[in-house]
Amino acid sequence: MAPPPASPKPGADPISKFFASLAAPGQIATFAGESATLRFDVTSGSKMQHWYLTINNGSVSITRDNSPADAIVQLERPYLEDIVTGRLNAQAAMLRQVLTVDGSMAALMMFQRCLPGPRGSTGRVAPISSQTVMAQRRPM
Repeated sequence: MAPPPASPKPGADPISKFFASLAAPGQIATFAGESATLRFDVTSGSKMQHWYLTINNGSVSITRDNSPADAIVQLERPYLEDIVTGRLNAQAAMLRQVLTVDGSMAALMMFQRCLPGPRGSTGRVAPISSQTVMAQRRPM
């Protein structure tokens, strides 16, 4: 397992800011028609914090509950800071085994749609249909 990345400056809390920004609008268009619960178990040394997201047809609410969820995501605080600031892709973190998920992978993939891209990115790429992917596939 890779060592955790360096922590940001003291006093900065990008995780709290990120989750507050998700809950602020109440309704997030990218989650319209979607429903799931996710719990993030975030460790920092011997301490653990919980962030509990409820997504119900695009409405988002956030609590600090330690309740059962469709997906339970476990990771160290510096990695979550990197994910919510666009320095680390959640799927890449999972492949590197710095993030583990118990439960619904679909819930985590849905959540990833609200994460910021890397610094300097100009926006989201338009979705690609499966027909387009298959048409561009190299013959075997």
